[in-house]
Amino acid sequence: MILILHIPWVKKTVARIWLCEFYGFKWIGAVYFPRGQQNFSAIKKKYRHDLEGAYRNGAKGIAFITNQELSLMERKTLEETDETLDVRIYHLERIANILNMPKMYGIRLEYLEIEMTKEEQLAYFSYVNEQGITRIERKLDDLCENIRNRSERISVFDDIEGDEVRTLEDVLEAENMFLDKIWFDRHLSLEYRIEQGMEDVNPEIWQGAMESARKVIEKYGEENLGPYSDFEWGMLNGKLSALRWVLGDEWDMLDT
Repeated sequence: MILILHIPWVKKTVARIWLCEFYGFKWIGAVYFPRGQQNFSAIKKKYRHDLEGAYRNGAKGIAFITNQELSLMERKTLEETDETLDVRIYHLERIANILNMPKMYGIRLEYLEIEMTKEEQLAYFSYVNEQGITRIERKLDDLCENIRNRSERISVFDDIEGDEVRTLEDVLEAENMFLDKIWFDRHLSLEYRIEQGMEDVNPEIWQGAMESARKVIEKYGEENLGPYSDFEWGMLNGKLSALRWVLGDEWDMLDT
């Protein structure tokens, strides 16, 4: 369902409930944003009406969000209206406290047009930077874990008797070689199409591609870079696909 909050510059007040999930359970959210402070009887009437929405949808709880001031006793009265439901009441003071947290300054500026003071700007960007560093650290941890898992998947063959099993470094080196050779062959095909006026490529991008091609030639020698027969080309692609599968990619992953 759609949530539309009533704010001072909106002419219509539309009351809605919306379905959400909280710790794996179905909840509903409800809003009450009238103009000015209302008496408690009106607030309670609206809350009881929203409870009907919780019953109809089989919700375990309700989050009631309002711009009204509510005393501790009034909040307790609402929460005890139906003790079979979990209740979270976001009243004016609680919403203000949330919006005054550094991580919410951006939301407050965007939707409520409340400018940040110099001190608030420092606090906000400090929070943003800290979260960015945390995300980077998490991604690095995931990358290290992925590398360890790949090493473990390959090392399970260490006890096999007979021919020596390749190390992870061997597999990565071979995968990189087949990648280079397949890319170089595709590069030559693209070069031919450009020369024939069949395709256009950004000059800067093409200059970088030519430099990469030069490095591949220096690394492997031009005599080892084709041309290939259909069989040889199929083997080249098949080997790359197999090595990438061992390293965790899906079959037929041949992007270069």
